[in-house]
Amino acid sequence: MSVARFAVTRRVSVAMLSAAIVALGLFAAPRLAVALLPSFAPPVVTVSVAYSNASPETIETSVTRPIENAVSRVSGVDILESNSYQGQSTVRVQFDFGTDINVAAVDVQQQIARIRASLPNDPALQEPQVIKADPNATAVLALQVTDPARTQRDLSDLIVNELSDELASVRGVGSVGVSGVTQRAITIEPDEHRLASVGLTLDSLIARIKNENVNLPAGVIKIGPNEYGIRTNALYKAPTEIADTIVTNSNGTLIRLRDVARVSDSIQEQRIFSRLNGSPSVLVTITAQPDANVVAVASGITAKIGEIRQRYPNIKFATMLDQREFILTALASLEHTAMYGAILAVLVILLFLHSWRATLIVAVSLPVSILGTLFVAYVFHESLNVITLGGIALAVGLIVDDAVVVVENISRFLRTGMPPAEAAEGATTQILGAVVASSATVVTVFFPLLLIPGLQGLIFGPFAIVVMSGVAISFVVAITAVPMLSAELLRRNVGTATDEEKPVAVSRRSFGDAFDRMYGRFESGYRSVLAFCLDRPLAVLGSAAALLVITLIVLQSGVVSTEIFPPSDSRFVQFDLQTPNGTALAITNRISRTVEDAFRRDPRVVAVGATIGQAGFGNNTRSITNRGSLQVTLTPGTSARDAAAFVQEWRTRLSGHGGGGSQNRAAPGTETSPAQRAEGDALRRAMVGTIARGQTIDIVQRQISQGQTALELEIFGPDINRLQTISDGVMAAIAKIPGVGDPDKNVTNSQPEVNVTIDRTRLMMSGLGTGDLAQFISTATNGSIASFYQINGIQYPIIIELAPNQRRSFASLQSLELGSGAAAAGTGAATGSTTNGKIASPPLTLGSIADLTTGFGPSAISREDRQRRIEISAPISGRPLGPIVADAGQVMRNFPLPAGYRWEYGPEIQHGQTSFNSLWLVVGLAVVLIYMLLAAQFESYIDPLVIILAVPLSLVGIVASLVVTGRAFGLTAFIGSLMLVGIAVKNAILVIEFTKQLREEGVEPREALLHAGPMRLRPILMTTLATIGGMLPLAIGIEAGSSTQAPLATVVIGGLIASTFLSLLVVPTLYLLIARRSKGRFVSRRNVPSTTAALRSPGGTMVS
Repeated sequence: MSVARFAVTRRVSVAMLSAAIVALGLFAAPRLAVALLPSFAPPVVTVSVAYSNASPETIETSVTRPIENAVSRVSGVDILESNSYQGQSTVRVQFDFGTDINVAAVDVQQQIARIRASLPNDPALQEPQVIKADPNATAVLALQVTDPARTQRDLSDLIVNELSDELASVRGVGSVGVSGVTQRAITIEPDEHRLASVGLTLDSLIARIKNENVNLPAGVIKIGPNEYGIRTNALYKAPTEIADTIVTNSNGTLIRLRDVARVSDSIQEQRIFSRLNGSPSVLVTITAQPDANVVAVASGITAKIGEIRQRYPNIKFATMLDQREFILTALASLEHTAMYGAILAVLVILLFLHSWRATLIVAVSLPVSILGTLFVAYVFHESLNVITLGGIALAVGLIVDDAVVVVENISRFLRTGMPPAEAAEGATTQILGAVVASSATVVTVFFPLLLIPGLQGLIFGPFAIVVMSGVAISFVVAITAVPMLSAELLRRNVGTATDEEKPVAVSRRSFGDAFDRMYGRFESGYRSVLAFCLDRPLAVLGSAAALLVITLIVLQSGVVSTEIFPPSDSRFVQFDLQTPNGTALAITNRISRTVEDAFRRDPRVVAVGATIGQAGFGNNTRSITNRGSLQVTLTPGTSARDAAAFVQEWRTRLSGHGGGGSQNRAAPGTETSPAQRAEGDALRRAMVGTIARGQTIDIVQRQISQGQTALELEIFGPDINRLQTISDGVMAAIAKIPGVGDPDKNVTNSQPEVNVTIDRTRLMMSGLGTGDLAQFISTATNGSIASFYQINGIQYPIIIELAPNQRRSFASLQSLELGSGAAAAGTGAATGSTTNGKIASPPLTLGSIADLTTGFGPSAISREDRQRRIEISAPISGRPLGPIVADAGQVMRNFPLPAGYRWEYGPEIQHGQTSFNSLWLVVGLAVVLIYMLLAAQFESYIDPLVIILAVPLSLVGIVASLVVTGRAFGLTAFIGSLMLVGIAVKNAILVIEFTKQLREEGVEPREALLHAGPMRLRPILMTTLATIGGMLPLAIGIEAGSSTQAPLATVVIGGLIASTFLSLLVVPTLYLLIARRSKGRFVSRRNVPSTTAALRSPGGTMVS
């Protein structure tokens, strides 16, 4: 029994099959995870080591390099990066996609354990921490927290010690970062002169406090039948108790801590400031676990915040970044776009068939196919994201294609007077070969996407799955449910109506008759043009070749720009401020306040958050005094173009060029009053010497590129100073490229520093070692934690540091008193004894045993694959990435790099280039597979080549559509081009398949083409217009959040228009030319029943 006969005779079975698909889809839909993108986070293990006060050079040599050498032996390492900062080493190990992160972390831990003994034997070196997390991970939520009823210290205390743990307990949360806290501490500020007068040093004072604040087990005692543990509990219970600590005995007088130091319950020196709209705040950033449902995580955080507000009603949480908002907006946009596209596709079908029954049959295939696709996505553990839902939205037009072709052919059969059941079976049987071939080509086109390894495969594999499954299910529906419904709903001589339907039918028939007359004239015109082309094959093929050549010339000329991934709509903007190296934190903070005030006066701005003294965002942060980050939230509904214009305008205004022109006005379109001019002048003065780098927070781009900026270059070489000189020249060169903002680099060699050159002889005579001296200087300038003060189970540090007035000048550093020789050596001071009641020798000062000079040193040392490097990054605006990357490459090729030094693009650009290379291979493989499929279908080696000619013809429309819309050619546009391979071939198949059927009936090639072309014109136009209608809302971008898929829809529409028009003329012309070259001989290699070749009316003529 044939499929068509089964569909017509076993109608209940077919209905149950469709119902089963719907039921499975309804089961899967609410269970699909919701995310921004498919899960493709690379497996990353981070090794972090703290080494207090060690310089970047020391950390690189003694910590970072040994760890790199160790972890490089772990199998599966893809990228090995490291950064050596002041007091901190971070090694980031990225493994190949598919690596089990748990196994990788264990392997890394084992390698670290093997080389642990080779690391410095220094108490300041903490144990290496191996973390299964990526420091470049993008935050799911960034919140600025304020509470007007609490001091900043109390708010910080509440967040750090209570609320952060509550937020971290939400299911799916990976980490919670807190910045800008004002942390409580017991501060002890010794007077160095008083310390020296009683024979104490800072080190001995630290030892004394540490020794006095203990809670230690002291053994066990047995009393009778019981055994008791003994514990020495001497923990401090109040700050006054700390101040009363006896630190020494001077000539019989007990010296308490308060006699030589100021003790206060205060705060640690704040190194990072956080504000919201000018008021102090605390920045909380939340990242999700790699496989977590981002929307569920954000919703869980929101619910937890609601619980927190019930307990603390005065706390306010302002959202500075919310992935959930973008995800839901993008998904809603794609859902609406799919709905609009479905409506347009259905209207196209109604226009051509002017039968609501036939239109309803086609429309039913849409939800059945989409729900079936959702079930397949559920089976493959895919999520609903902008890639998969975009694939469904784009497949709407493809899903109805098969149903349209089948229904149109059934309607044509019915017009001859056939009974519905017989027409449904005969029409479906006749068109089955073409439908099988056309659907198989689309599936074949996308199948190679599943074979791409790495990041590209993880991103576009889910897209291929939903499109392939949607087309496959729509094919099943088209050859089963559509004939079944046609046999049930359609009537002989489509257009007749019952008495109840006659009023509506008359109106519909009037419109239908008018449309048919218009279409008839169009079809006659096409037949005439086709006949004209068939008679002039060489001219037609030559014109098509010339058009292709012109298109390739336009493509090579650079008129069509390129990009890696299109920008997505986002109303979140970030501006990074950089003052000159070494600028004090207070000055950077003051400049930032001026800029914040200017932003807040812009009516497009909803909120301004600021984090000063911090470089980086999310987990990848570090304290640095000359950096600040401003997070600007724009009004809801801001498009990518509006956000980019905002960034460009403020970049210009913050560029520090001065002047009173409109570029530097106080607010957009205003600077008319004296107050506004004064505000503008204040902003210009504040920005002198300050660089502001602005960019939209493109969440899609950040996730794909692991947080990197648009343009990145890397310079490799052995000498850090030489690298600095080279990078400065490169930055100056690329800054001249149009569209490139102020370049930045991850390492600077102009960080001011004081070099202490020790006189070892004099130091040894004082009884101190170099390590002792380094620790002393660190305590004096930065403070040291002597112990901890515990309240309600929470520990607060007890910090010993000199008073600010004793550590704020070069002279005060030189005059730092180390104590007497004996005291400096630590003899007796810690126990309170003296030498004959007198100080043994005059106090030693730092200046007496060392020379202090100022200079500059590296702020950090960065390495990749165990080579030193400097990363140069720059935001871009006004131009697509492709031309800028090409210009940057030209600059670097002309740049004179010394021997032993090299450059390369940053990882994002390299991944983009790799993606394009992979996709070119996919296109080639898809064409080869399609040829094989068609060769098997037609039992011919030549006919598939004729059909595939439609593929290059679509290039004309692709280029034209991008030129007209001004959009760039990126990865999504490439996927659209790949989709065109299948769509363009489908139209050619309809014509050639029917032509071959006619030739099997004995019809001459030219007559067969003149009959097959016009006869298949209606279904080709219907499927083409339905596909265009399905994608048009996405191409126009009528809703925010659809911008990432717009280039894909644009190239599909443009390429489809061109390939349809050209393939209807050029493909038949080439087919006829080949048929004539074979002298008209045609041998059928298939057993095709003659009754299915051409439908003839009762009068014997072929039906058209």
